[in-house]
Amino acid sequence: MIKDLLKEGFALKQKGHYKHAIAVFYKALEEDNTSTELLLEIADLYYKLEEEQKALSYIEQVLEQQPTNINALKQLKNIFKEKNALEEAEQAAKNIYCVSHNTGDLAEILYLLNLQGKYSEVFEYKNDNPDYRIFLEQSKALYYQKDYKKAEEILRQALQTAPENQDILLMLGKTLYAQKQYDECNRIKDCLQDKDDAELLNFKGLINTYLGNYKSAASEFLNAIRISNKTSEYYYNLANLYLKQGDNLQAKKYYNYAISLEPDNSNYHFALANIYYLEKHYKRALEELQEDFFEAKLLKAIILYDTGYLAIAKREFEKLAQENSDSNILMDYMSKIERELSFN
Repeated sequence: MIKDLLKEGFALKQKGHYKHAIAVFYKALEEDNTSTELLLEIADLYYKLEEEQKALSYIEQVLEQQPTNINALKQLKNIFKEKNALEEAEQAAKNIYCVSHNTGDLAEILYLLNLQGKYSEVFEYKNDNPDYRIFLEQSKALYYQKDYKKAEEILRQALQTAPENQDILLMLGKTLYAQKQYDECNRIKDCLQDKDDAELLNFKGLINTYLGNYKSAASEFLNAIRISNKTSEYYYNLANLYLKQGDNLQAKKYYNYAISLEPDNSNYHFALANIYYLEKHYKRALEELQEDFFEAKLLKAIILYDTGYLAIAKREFEKLAQENSDSNILMDYMSKIERELSFN
């Protein structure tokens, strides 16, 4: 009897009839209410129906009986990831690895650590036989910390074991792009297979922008946005592309989209402020500037100079000279101010 019910339930699940499958598995549970297989099947069906709390309750029943049940722990981890409960997902991943000691499960821990910005913890885990997945997550941790050279070293090591791996090649391309090694990035671009992947499309857009293939770049950025419309970087890169083409209206539009997704990003505000400055909308430019890096402070001082506030501008330039005395633009403006004030 129970075998027939299981067969019927699996058939219904395969056809996507999840509610009917649950009903059948409930009947099977009446004959064997301790079956972890049945409990996990019901949990999975509720998960597919997006009824997470019910799914969790059945997973918990399994873990009460078998705390090290790998399938239950993996379902638990997936639910936490879906809910963006990353700390809980991390703990579930650690529990899985304690049981499996599998390299792929370790890579999943490192992936979750990277998502949470716990970059230093990525290197607390040692593995005697790391594969490309471990190398990939280690390189990401270094990349996010802007240690591009070390990230590149790890990725080249990974390529020795997986020379055609697309994830490694893409990450290497991003790392080289951050180091302005554009020609090598272009060679890597030609090795990457076409697919509907937002990060891949964004990378290709960046390289085509560098090559001057603006039409292709715009298409790639727009497709990246289509796939992942909550990623501010893609809007920012598209805005930069429009700015290169002299289309300030479109550039401002996409800078604003980027800012709406990441309001505290000073680079986005600076880019928008720079357009307003070029259009001589000085008040709007000053409103956008967040003075937490040298270029933003320099633009503010230049605006003060251009609008005739020479004494205030002089004071601002002098402060900046203490930070960076090697800036030619800074020195040029200080010389201009000295000449103009000496005539008064």
